[in-house]
Amino acid sequence: MRRIVLLIGISCGIFLYCLAIAQTPYPDPEKNYNQEELIRWLRDFQQQKDTLGIAFCYLAYAKNQEKWNDPEESPVYSYNNSMEMFRLKGDSSNYYEAMGGLGIYFMDRPLFRQFAKEYITQSVAYFKRSNIPQKEIGHLINLANVHVREGLIPEATQMLQRADQLNNKLRIPLFQGRTDAAWADLYGHIFNNAKALAYADKSLQIARQAHIEWLEALSLYYKGRSYKDMGQFTEAIPTLMESLKITESNITLLQLRREVYRSLGYAYMDLKDYEKSTQYMLRMQETADYAYNSKIERDINSFKDYLLIGRQKEQLAKAALEKKLTQSELDRLQSRQQFYIIIVVLAVCLTGASIYIAANQVHLNQLRDEKVKKNLQIETLSALIQGQESERSRISQELHDGVGTLLSRIKMCIEHPNMSREKVVQMIDDACGEVRSISGNLQPNTLEKFGLIRAVEDLIIKQKEESPQIIFQHFGNPTPITPDKNLMIYRIVQELLTNALKHAEASEILLEIVYQKEDILCLTIEDDGVGFDEKTVSPERSGWRNIRSRIEYLQGMLWLNSAPAVGTSVTIHIPLA
Repeated sequence: MRRIVLLIGISCGIFLYCLAIAQTPYPDPEKNYNQEELIRWLRDFQQQKDTLGIAFCYLAYAKNQEKWNDPEESPVYSYNNSMEMFRLKGDSSNYYEAMGGLGIYFMDRPLFRQFAKEYITQSVAYFKRSNIPQKEIGHLINLANVHVREGLIPEATQMLQRADQLNNKLRIPLFQGRTDAAWADLYGHIFNNAKALAYADKSLQIARQAHIEWLEALSLYYKGRSYKDMGQFTEAIPTLMESLKITESNITLLQLRREVYRSLGYAYMDLKDYEKSTQYMLRMQETADYAYNSKIERDINSFKDYLLIGRQKEQLAKAALEKKLTQSELDRLQSRQQFYIIIVVLAVCLTGASIYIAANQVHLNQLRDEKVKKNLQIETLSALIQGQESERSRISQELHDGVGTLLSRIKMCIEHPNMSREKVVQMIDDACGEVRSISGNLQPNTLEKFGLIRAVEDLIIKQKEESPQIIFQHFGNPTPITPDKNLMIYRIVQELLTNALKHAEASEILLEIVYQKEDILCLTIEDDGVGFDEKTVSPERSGWRNIRSRIEYLQGMLWLNSAPAVGTSVTIHIPLA
């Protein structure tokens, strides 16, 4: 029992200790701190021998030194110290972040530019490999600036294109402004001043909206330099003076201030104002001397020996670092292995259940679809049968009223002794004509011999005695189709025309047939009659059931638009292929 209590106590103590370590606050490198806060933090972490805390403290120190605008502050060694500490702790992300930050200070020094290129290239490669785009972009822009200074324009272009591609997803204004400024610098070096000026304007707008002074000064410099190279000195000098006003108040922009003085000197030289040209050239030299004697420049110059030794230290530590990183990764994988196994088992079970449910749902949907199809087939067949029965009733009525009546009259005339032979012959001819008319309605000979258009024209000619005026139009080249489909389309036209003549009370009916290029027949019939309410009209009474059944059989589509006192418009699309 005592052993159990002792083990529980030890476990709780270890847990609380680990929790305290995990919750140890480290300074955030992206936040603003004063010097006293960072010194106090650094002293506490040194007393605690917390290497990671010291590393974060130096990194925050370096980034804040860049903002303090103090000539006696230099971020060079702060970046270097943070690199060393992060390397000891195996924190690769912050190690390469500090390395890239240190590389920036070597960019404008020709003797150290190779170190800048190596440092920033390594940072870019790491963040690209680790898929951390928000950190990769900044180093990509810096690497592009190094390539521009070395005249490697294709390489710089490739870097900036990738930066734009990454920031299109992140949408961070600072990165967009920096990328635009880098494009302006690149195009200025290849004397494409129009593009350089356009990108400088975009960068300047972002800088002013975000209140980033150094980016505003840099954008104004690129803009003024472009104006100068284009010979537009009235725009170049005021723009460069705006940039100069910012750089003269910021000690960290000494290198940019020197370049602004240089551009102003050359601008006044081109204007043959040699007094002002000499004045700005002297200021450029004074700025160069001041920068050379500044704390940053002294640190960079004294850093040369360290860099030579650092190469060897890096090579010696590289194997240990990679080993430590590999071991750390292995530990993380082992600690999560059981958790992943449980997740996989649960995922397999859930996937199996989902597949089973989905399969049942698919089968159920198939049964529903089949049921709908069967119902549709039944309705279509019923409608066709009803249409056939209606057609038979109509033919029977026509035979009874027309042919039957004529034959009865002929019989009576033959039996009458005074009836002339010519009168009987005339009545027989009338009966034959009635039979031909009925036969033509059953199966139009014109449709079989000459096609749909000619058959519809004959159908309209037979209706000439009706009061509405019928206008028939057809367009396109008729597509050859099967006789049964041709007959069914003819019956649809016949039914629609009959409905319009009987019920519309129209003064004009427009019938139009269009053969479209997609092998679709477009049939339209419109009238200016009384119209009807689509919601209240009975489909069976008006013959719409027969029309719709034929259209469904032909796999076509129907659009009906009608309103009282407006008229009726029917449009039908039937596929012919």
